Amino acid sequence: MGKKIVVIDDDQITIKILEKFLLDLGFQVYTAEDGASGYELVHSKKPDILITDMLIPKIHGVELCRKIKENPELNQIKLILMTSVYKNGACRSIEFECQKDGFLEKPLDLKKLKEVIQSI
Repeated sequence: MGKKIVVIDDDQITIKILEKFLLDLGFQVYTAEDGASGYELVHSKKPDILITDMLIPKIHGVELCRKIKENPELNQIKLILMTSVYKNGACRSIEFECQKDGFLEKPLDLKKLKEVIQSI
């Protein structure tokens, strides 16, 4: 069995694209559509990597990352943030506060995603 990845995004198309791509790379993939259910999934599955959109319902992606990094049971999980919204410098400073391991802008470049995963 491959390493585990949790993907959190409120866009079903993005989830389906990432799920297929990551399954083809040999990962076990688990998905959630909001930060609260995503956090529960991360807590139960303890994945190697979390890929989350920043702007998701219930718990913002940055807050989700902070919660994970502050939890001793989860803080070894590698975090990749993605966004289509926070692209300017002022907004992007937010994502640097949460100890993420990778960052991607949407629309996603799957080749770049693969590079980010390999680098972490």
